Amino acid sequence: MPRSAIAISLLLICASARVGAQSLDHPSFQTPPLLSTAVDVKAAQPPIPMVPLYASFAGLTAADGYLTWRAVHNGATEANRFIAPIAGDGARLAVFKVATGVVTVMAAEQLRHQHPRTAMWMMVVANSGMMWVVWHNAQVAGLRR
Repeated sequence: MPRSAIAISLLLICASARVGAQSLDHPSFQTPPLLSTAVDVKAAQPPIPMVPLYASFAGLTAADGYLTWRAVHNGATEANRFIAPIAGDGARLAVFKVATGVVTVMAAEQLRHQHPRTAMWMMVVANSGMMWVVWHNAQVAGLRR
């Protein structure tokens, strides 16, 4: 029998004899944990810097929907072939604009948990694009020259 097997056997016999002599009912009996784990949980940061970006995007989306509807009612044609069938119907256009706005904000929120800067820049780009669309629609609707 190898020496390491003898040493392990002796350690097991000594440990079992020592544990057997103790009572589990005794309040001072505490078994140390065999394995200790620690989990570092980082609390999600509140979206405070994102709130103005979300609010401005919602306002720009609403303005885009209104200006699109107004331009179509003033005789303009919608260039986006996906929106053209509903551009004249205010209710369907509003539902579509709300849905696409909510999806954009939800995507940014999902991204924000893992990549906050990327989510912020995504909303900056979305706001910039929407500002151009609103500016263009205001010209087409006859509100800007």
